[in-house]
Amino acid sequence: MRWAVFCLALGSLPLAAGPSEAQEAPPGRLASHKQQVTRRQAIALSALFPGFGQLAAGHRNRGTALVTAELACVVIWLTSHEDYETHSAQFDIESQRYLSLREGGSFEEAEESWRRLAAKKDDLDGSHTRRRLFGALTAVVYGYNLLDVMVFGGAEPPVASPVSVVPMTGNEATGVAFVARF
Repeated sequence: MRWAVFCLALGSLPLAAGPSEAQEAPPGRLASHKQQVTRRQAIALSALFPGFGQLAAGHRNRGTALVTAELACVVIWLTSHEDYETHSAQFDIESQRYLSLREGGSFEEAEESWRRLAAKKDDLDGSHTRRRLFGALTAVVYGYNLLDVMVFGGAEPPVASPVSVVPMTGNEATGVAFVARF
């Protein structure tokens, strides 16, 4: 888990250290920062972790969705893997108990152990299925992320919307202005 946190922190360094140009804000307006990321950098960031390249290129919704989906799939996959390991150990213990009862115990105890063994096998199969499903989903999200950044324009800067909302502050009033560009 520490390794994953280190990789995520390391992956965000190019974003923080990348070139940025602060624009001077006219009086009464908020300052904005423009960050330029090349297509190659966006692809490298997306290869490092899904969504980083899209976020760096300015696609906030796309990038956030990919980061969230990948994190959710990885967390569920890791949890399912641990669950599988636990169920596997419990199954092995119950198998040993059943075998020892079969060779030298009472029939009723062996029958009860067999029922517990069957229930543990169902639990083991369910956790194995979840583990495989979320492992595959993790790979699918990563693959879609690479397709998005290389083919679907996730590395290109987003097209500016013709209508935007700009905060305004002045000597007499504070408000919001709707700006339409044609």
